Amino acid sequence: MSPPRSAVIRHFDAQAETYQDRARHGLWAWQRRREAGAILALAGAMNGRSALDLGAGAGFYARLLAERGAQPTVAVDASRAMVARIDHPGLEAIEGDIATIRLGRRFDVVLLAGVLEFVDDAEAALLNAARHLAVDGSMVLLVPTDNTGGRLYRRFHRRHGFAITLFGRHHVQQLAAVAGLALTAERPVAPFSAVYALAPR
Repeated sequence: MSPPRSAVIRHFDAQAETYQDRARHGLWAWQRRREAGAILALAGAMNGRSALDLGAGAGFYARLLAERGAQPTVAVDASRAMVARIDHPGLEAIEGDIATIRLGRRFDVVLLAGVLEFVDDAEAALLNAARHLAVDGSMVLLVPTDNTGGRLYRRFHRRHGFAITLFGRHHVQQLAAVAGLALTAERPVAPFSAVYALAPR
């Protein structure tokens, strides 16, 4: 018998069918474009590099990396329904828990975009992400910030039956240090997001 699905996974399973379509419109699309710009800027050139997107959802960011030349590009998510929506020919889609999955390989770029706020243990998730990072690779995080906008975003998700974590720069630095990583760059994306680049110490 399968273990019970968490409230977060049940939420995203239920959202999967229309998730990408809804993300293409309105304020969500505007914010996502700006976050994507910051992610791609900190990830750098992708041609000839491998990429791993942990917490990939329906594969929006993984597709961007693949379209910019990342090969292979692997997308991992805990929601079976979200993984089923990933249909880009350049992506390998895998269902799995980002804190425990072991792929047995390392990647030049590891992306965690909009996922750390939903996990039970951000430290465990980042530690496991670091295990998949090449020694000269880079990790990119997109997280909600601990400000007024972030608190409104957290209130939005409370309606779905769970609380998310908000992050400040110091919190990210602490998590990075535990995972053997150093903060190398950051880009705020108002009103409630920030993108951080990390590298092995």
